[in-house]
Amino acid sequence: MKLSSKLGLAVWASLLSAAAYSQQSVKWDAARAALAGQGCVKDVDAFVLENGNDLSVVFSNLGVNLPGNSSSTLAARSNCTVRVPARVAPGVYIGELTQRISYGVTKTARTRGSVATRSTFFGFPVSPYTIDLPYGRSINEPLLVNSRQDLFSVRTTPTWYQGWCAPRRAPQGLYQANFAISGQKDHASEDLIMFVDGLDLKWEIVAGPVQCQL
Repeated sequence: MKLSSKLGLAVWASLLSAAAYSQQSVKWDAARAALAGQGCVKDVDAFVLENGNDLSVVFSNLGVNLPGNSSSTLAARSNCTVRVPARVAPGVYIGELTQRISYGVTKTARTRGSVATRSTFFGFPVSPYTIDLPYGRSINEPLLVNSRQDLFSVRTTPTWYQGWCAPRRAPQGLYQANFAISGQKDHASEDLIMFVDGLDLKWEIVAGPVQCQL
């Protein structure tokens, strides 16, 4: 089967300033970002970009490609680990995160696949997120969207306020994420194609900054 619209994957990690803030809430150090895994060689097939509070990691070779009758391979997996240094502006902490995945896929009924991520921000875990492409269902969709919103609180230790809200202290840390795309089919004649091509599939975190009461 010829894939009419290849699957694309872009990872967007965004921190959007609230209306009350005129300053940039998060500074990303894209130049020192580190990527490792299959299909995610930095500046070759994976590109880290920053634009104000927004960070994007765009992949062009991360996916699963199991077209019918192309080989006897019945399962495949791609993965990538991303680490990006970041600094949060003084007087701000993070209160809410939205994870959103938009993606495209071509699959026949006797196949299954998934897109999954586990990540942390400044050492605080972000809820794992998995999108399942179920067995028994044929899908030929260039664009689907899934999203979930989670509270993200740094108020986990007695000293959290001092660490995040000190007027002259800009907290520094890492955004770290592990991404995995996997697929399996029952027979060589089945089709399962989840392939990277631009921005058809993207994963993003939108973090809502909250002003400290100094």
